Amino acid sequence: MISGTFHFHSDYSHDGRSPLRKIATVLRDRGLSFCVMTEHFEDFTAATFAQYLREVDEVNQQTGFILIPGVEVNLGGIDTIVFPVDDYDAITQLLSGGGEGRSDVIKIVAHPAKYPFDRVRRHIEKYQVNGIELWNQQSDGSLMPALGLLEWMKTQDRCNDFGYFFGCDIHDVTLSVANVLCLREPASRTPAAVASELRNRRFVSRNLVTGIEYRNESPRTDFGAWVESVARRPFYRAKIQRAIRRSLRFGYRMLPRDTQHSLNDFKNLVRNKV
Repeated sequence: MISGTFHFHSDYSHDGRSPLRKIATVLRDRGLSFCVMTEHFEDFTAATFAQYLREVDEVNQQTGFILIPGVEVNLGGIDTIVFPVDDYDAITQLLSGGGEGRSDVIKIVAHPAKYPFDRVRRHIEKYQVNGIELWNQQSDGSLMPALGLLEWMKTQDRCNDFGYFFGCDIHDVTLSVANVLCLREPASRTPAAVASELRNRRFVSRNLVTGIEYRNESPRTDFGAWVESVARRPFYRAKIQRAIRRSLRFGYRMLPRDTQHSLNDFKNLVRNKV
């Protein structure tokens, strides 16, 4: 088995603080094997996107770590992660409504608990989403998933049809990683091979703090039964942490956007450490 991370931002994103090489080196030293990068697409031009792909390839070859190039795009007001990516124009067409992208591309609703659930449902149908970030370490906390989202997803007819990802949403690699993805080591250690395993739902999402995991691989977890088992946990520490975080988040949202960006390092530190 190998483990990796999902939903990571490097300094190619306006709020990222770590270069790709440092991300690969630090995560490799922590015993991880891959990382799905999710850079903000609005921060790219065609030229910088091509540079991003080249650097990912160079770092992979030189470190032995597997960086999988992906982007976070805003589709109809909802952040969506798309990976693996290799074509700037194809992503711009997706954003303009001019195409659905390649069939082998994975589209995942990012931090869905942030949005009204009816909007999430319509978004999934409109953009043919095949994955859900069921637990976002930054917005949901590392001690408890968003139980309201889980309960809502349980009521959806297609709740067993998605790949469920536990993501990090980390912008500084020095911060702790609570959520990982685990899969059997593929025959070839390449971004395409790892992405294929994730696309075909042959992986396990795991929270390292609580031990909670969701098995996407066969035999797949029954989503409704899994939600019921998670909801029975008391989550005492998480509920105290969440009350503190809500207060911090309210104050953060009152700040001008430029100030938010400059304080992002502090915000992420608080979210990880409080």
